[in-house]
Amino acid sequence: MRLNVTFQPRRRCLRPALSLSNGYTEDPDLSPKKPALRITSRPASGIRCIIQAVLLCFLISLSASAALAAPPTPQVNLLAMGDWGTNGDAQRSVARALVTYVSAANKPFDGMLLVGDNFYMTLPGGIHDPIWQSAFENMYDPHILSFPFYAVLGNHDYQSGKDAIELEYTRANPDSRWKLPARWYRVDFPADHPLVTALMLDSDRDMLGIDRWQQEKIWLANELVKPRGTWTLCCAHHPLFSNGGHGDNGILQNDWGTLFQKYNVDFYICGHDHDLQHLQIPNWFTSFIMVGGGGADLKLMLHDSRGPMSRLTHGFGSFTFTPELATIQFTTVDGKTLHQFTRDKSGKVDVQILGGNDKSAVNVLRALEGFGSSDESK
Repeated sequence: MRLNVTFQPRRRCLRPALSLSNGYTEDPDLSPKKPALRITSRPASGIRCIIQAVLLCFLISLSASAALAAPPTPQVNLLAMGDWGTNGDAQRSVARALVTYVSAANKPFDGMLLVGDNFYMTLPGGIHDPIWQSAFENMYDPHILSFPFYAVLGNHDYQSGKDAIELEYTRANPDSRWKLPARWYRVDFPADHPLVTALMLDSDRDMLGIDRWQQEKIWLANELVKPRGTWTLCCAHHPLFSNGGHGDNGILQNDWGTLFQKYNVDFYICGHDHDLQHLQIPNWFTSFIMVGGGGADLKLMLHDSRGPMSRLTHGFGSFTFTPELATIQFTTVDGKTLHQFTRDKSGKVDVQILGGNDKSAVNVLRALEGFGSSDESK
């Protein structure tokens, strides 16, 4: 059964917004009173009929050729996941699900967006550590998943100096799918006349320090002022809003959220909580997407009153963009579509497959302790 759930945010004036940067007379013969082509049985008109028929066929052929030569509707296809780098069974399950999904999709993919916590283990061998091969290069089938993986840093990536190693790996391996050219950067899909602009951000405020945090904020504001693709994504590790255990982040809501609202950012994609979420927050134009099910251990759900979807499960997100519509799908490790919705450029959201919410651990605990009885609720 198709569920139509519509969310209409407060409307603002919209702005349009692979280059990487630090820092798109009447012819009487055709009159309705005369037929364009007149065929008569009189012998004197035979040659004329043949000429007219040949000309008609020629015009039809030209029209058909023009239709076939019309350019296809522009489309960008992306994948997204975070909290993945464990080198364990759950990560391998997600990697296999990605191969199955991409193989069956029958469309090209432009890239994967990695939203942080790329390596939970240390990298004692630096850019030459074998973990690079086992947990990334070989983990994600290079023949099927043969597109760039655009990464951002998470809090675990700042442990034991891994942030510097991940940045250096990009410079030392330009042919690798791994792309992390800077702590924050921009990717346009495609590079010329982009349909999608992705701003890849570092949300680790404490690790960046005040000066670099302010530099990034200025850079973000400047990029949002510049010409952008039809769709704008901002990607980072930490959520602005989350039903998961880490909850909401007031600093990001203030420092980044005000810019998202001012410049009509369509999607914010993040991780940090180990689950999958789609949140539509009242009076916010942006759709908030959590793709923290890349392989790390599942945690708990703190809230269950916001939605339309928050689920404790491993999996990933996929995004299909056309000039008029974005289609977002969440897929679990068993290949099932957990949740699917579309969003148009006005911000209207239509849910086709409703994933629902897992119960809040707090409410479950209260129920187990007897605090959720009907008497108390009266």
